[in-house]
Amino acid sequence: LRAGERFLVHGGASGIGTTAIQMARALGARVFATAGSAEKCAACEALGAERAINYHTEDFVPLMRAEGGAHVILRTSWVFSAHGANFVKTMLRLGADRPALRVVADQIGGPTPAADIAATCLALARALRDGATGGTHHYAGAPETSWAGFARETFAQAGMAVTVEDIPSAAYPTPARRPLNSRLDCSALAADFGITQPDWRAGLARVISELKGI
Repeated sequence: LRAGERFLVHGGASGIGTTAIQMARALGARVFATAGSAEKCAACEALGAERAINYHTEDFVPLMRAEGGAHVILRTSWVFSAHGANFVKTMLRLGADRPALRVVADQIGGPTPAADIAATCLALARALRDGATGGTHHYAGAPETSWAGFARETFAQAGMAVTVEDIPSAAYPTPARRPLNSRLDCSALAADFGITQPDWRAGLARVISELKGI
């Protein structure tokens, strides 16, 4: 990171986020941040962020595009890893206490391992450094599946005898309405950067192996 470069910190009010804002400012970067409330946005700006975006009320994408310069906006879906809260860890926790679970089967998407997202971000950063043209791209795991299918594969790889019952979205209401189709067309990323979709089942195997070792 060099003086004058633009640096976006998602979750700028978190422990890591506040540290990142201050480190980037110390290096002379122009810092932008996202946070979940007006108060948190104000805290980010007090730490040195040039602009903090409330992701509940604003979209940071147009702002980043308007800033110009080389950039890549990477849209992804259904992210999971051995860390933090995510679907895989929730299924393993619930499956440890229940012989059967009811899981939504009419929402389709591509589970994406966080480790593969990180590797892709590094590859994109190197490409931009070497003069590649950025833009907005999609990156998600393959093959597509439902939440129920994701759960079945999770239990199968973990060696857990848990029965998954398919249910419609209407049977599991959530505060935020979730789309039935979360599939992403990742062909542009492959064409422009040679980065193909990861097999989420392989990433799942690595995550479960890591969780067993914790």
